[in-house]
Amino acid sequence: MSGEMGVRFQVSGLSLEKLLNAAQKQGIVFKRVKREKNRSLTVVSSLRAYRAFRQLAQEKGYQVSPAKPLGLLRLGDRLLRRMGLLAGALLGTALLIWALGYVWAVRVENAGPYAGEVRLYLQEAGIGPGVRRSAVHLDALREGLEWRLPQVKWVRTEWAGVVLRVRLEQGVPPPDVGEEAPGDLVAGEDGLLLRLTTFAGTPAASAGDFVRAGQVLIRGEERGADGRLIPVAARGEAIARLWVSAQAKAEMLETASHPTGRETELRLVAAPFGEWSGTEEPDYLTWDRERTVLPLGGAWAPLWLIRETRKEVFLSREPRSLEEVKREGAQKAIFALNQALVGQEVVDKWINFSMIERDTITVTATAEIRRDIGRRKGL
Repeated sequence: MSGEMGVRFQVSGLSLEKLLNAAQKQGIVFKRVKREKNRSLTVVSSLRAYRAFRQLAQEKGYQVSPAKPLGLLRLGDRLLRRMGLLAGALLGTALLIWALGYVWAVRVENAGPYAGEVRLYLQEAGIGPGVRRSAVHLDALREGLEWRLPQVKWVRTEWAGVVLRVRLEQGVPPPDVGEEAPGDLVAGEDGLLLRLTTFAGTPAASAGDFVRAGQVLIRGEERGADGRLIPVAARGEAIARLWVSAQAKAEMLETASHPTGRETELRLVAAPFGEWSGTEEPDYLTWDRERTVLPLGGAWAPLWLIRETRKEVFLSREPRSLEEVKREGAQKAIFALNQALVGQEVVDKWINFSMIERDTITVTATAEIRRDIGRRKGL
């Protein structure tokens, strides 16, 4: 992490060991990892590792807090030991001024279905917590998003203190005008046809047929009074049974912490953008901690005195209850399935469990739904 700004952040969610293993496979290196309560970890890493880890964690549904910089904290420790609390307050002011030159959070508002696309664009542009404000050009960012998202009416980019706000006004697609061109109605996806109602055209399938995506359901033609076939725009409703599945995995082992008997008491002075300790931090790799926070100033001097006790622990992998693992996996699979079923008519749901190697259970949640699979296809 030499030559690169260090950061501290928290990640929370279920099966954090699985996430750390995935990060290790991608070459993401941390300086320190500490298990907290309520299924969360405190991690110290480089800013580059934080960005890569944040992307991986968000893809897998974990929550990652904004990064807090550590680059000046060791300097603050030395000054605090030599100059006392006054020097610490002066350093805190300097850090505050320095911190105002960085982006500390990015807020995407009113993006609706385009939220993921906006965050992907920001990631590709290298814009996120820890980036200098001078590197963010609001006009260029707005123009780039409007070019990438032509469906939106406009994009507004602005600063709210150290927070970059990106707000979208979603556009409304214009309605189709004029007469429809002749064409078939085809199946948009595989399914078991329950009902085919023809409004225009000639039926090419019937209830009870299992149809494949692209198969013609209603031909875009009708026979005229003289017996000739006339091209028309096929219209109708094709209600079919479909099956949607989502998978999730749950680990059979979990990491447990055990105290070694060693502990250290620290006294720290904290400001909005950092903490400074008057004593050397212990060389514990992992630890649990207890904190007492006492305010030192008011709104104009936001400083706190912290008394912290760190208790060294070692970690071990221990088996979990099979029922707990199944329950966790089922919850994750059902959540993923429900995300895919928004607005759908669900007939039934069920769950299947299967064991795979390395003590991992794969849970598959499946739902039977009914919907119109008809899609227009021009001749």
